[in-house]
Amino acid sequence: MLRWGMILLFLPCVLLVTVYMIEAQDVARCLDGGGSWDYAKAVCDQVNKHEFVSFMSRYSIWVNGGMLLSIIGLCMGTWGMILKGMSTPKDRD
Repeated sequence: MLRWGMILLFLPCVLLVTVYMIEAQDVARCLDGGGSWDYAKAVCDQVNKHEFVSFMSRYSIWVNGGMLLSIIGLCMGTWGMILKGMSTPKDRD
């Protein structure tokens, strides 16, 4: 339970940050090229200007689902540590 809890705790966060950073790189390249990023279509538009739309509002199910999985992972990890108990040193004199 401890192992799966840690996987569920960290994996959604890592995946969300990875997707966010890939998109942020595309946006930065578009802006550096003089364009405007169309967040609805996820394309660079050289003609029209577009409003900023946050990652959370565009992918709310993925973000909220990922955070829910992380909370479940946190609870599973905590419960796994409670069940495992305190470890004692093996080389006592």
